[in-house]
Amino acid sequence: MQVTRKQLLGLALVGFTGLAATTGFSQGGARGSVLPQRVDVAMDGASFSFEGDVNEAGFPAVGTPFIISGYVYPGGTFARYGALSGVNPDGSPEFPDEVIGTWTCRGWHLQDGDAVTGPVVATTQVFDLDPAAPGAVTIVTDGLELADFDVPFRRAITGGTGPFAGLTGQVRQVYVGNGLNASGGFNTSFAF
Repeated sequence: MQVTRKQLLGLALVGFTGLAATTGFSQGGARGSVLPQRVDVAMDGASFSFEGDVNEAGFPAVGTPFIISGYVYPGGTFARYGALSGVNPDGSPEFPDEVIGTWTCRGWHLQDGDAVTGPVVATTQVFDLDPAAPGAVTIVTDGLELADFDVPFRRAITGGTGPFAGLTGQVRQVYVGNGLNASGGFNTSFAF
């Protein structure tokens, strides 16, 4: 049986039950909506853009603003296909039928872009979870990101749209794979 992207989105959103009660989410306008418990994001390195100074190695310097996008997959995708899977060298999704949304991240460097530990960027991330209606179903997070691989950190959930309007809480993020994916981006997993 062939499953469509819309069906996958529905399964992902419906399949994660009881999350608000167990994680302390305030759902505000999202009453009755179920948050995705876990998602994997494959960043598209080809979409990375920044403007500003670079360090001696050519990486964005402290204070440099940037933006990058990627693909949202159901949690467990990296465990199934490999920690550095999810995006092709040209920036297209490696598993297009499994994409449940897009991810956009914008922010500023707190350390040079080649830092390997500690808070490296301050960012806003948008998880757009309805590919058929961009902006209709989103979750927005804000916070610091660590340069470290396999070291979880927390970010604030600051809102969303559609069923997640007024949403607040926390999300746990961790960079996986200890390197770059095929497009030159990073892969990261989220637990809401």
